[in-house]
Amino acid sequence: MTYHIARNNQQLGTFLKDEVIARYNAGAILPTDLVWTEGMATWEPASKIFGAPAAPAVGDVSVPGSPPPVTGVAEPMMTVPPDVKPVKPGNNLIGAIIVTLLCCVPLGIVSIVFAAQVDGKYNKGDYAGAEDAAKKSKTFMWLSVVLGLVASVIIFAMSFAGALAQ
Repeated sequence: MTYHIARNNQQLGTFLKDEVIARYNAGAILPTDLVWTEGMATWEPASKIFGAPAAPAVGDVSVPGSPPPVTGVAEPMMTVPPDVKPVKPGNNLIGAIIVTLLCCVPLGIVSIVFAAQVDGKYNKGDYAGAEDAAKKSKTFMWLSVVLGLVASVIIFAMSFAGALAQ
């Protein structure tokens, strides 16, 4: 199992469980550092995951003394208490279905696919993914409306021009 460690919104690295515990007990990972691993809904303080750090044995050279250099800025972390969920974004499914039937089928189908992903991502705790899917669904829905209107205007203009030619 791998653990992601972050401090001040900067990722310190990804470590195996034994390595994280050794670094934590050595003081390289602080009790206030945030920890996340697969299956966790939110980032939690290291002290909540690993308890109080154990003092390393005197002369123990197997414990690393410092964390690796920061390799880059971690993605923004959502710090939400475990009992509070952000508001679920609207999935735009009804609008996506309507524009698929009335305007532009290819873009409407893409909008339906993204709309269908919103609830699943939200229920798994991927709030940022749910927001992203909702935004993409809405974008493709409106693109479908615009493309459908443009196509309708072109068809009407060509029909009108054909009627005048006769």
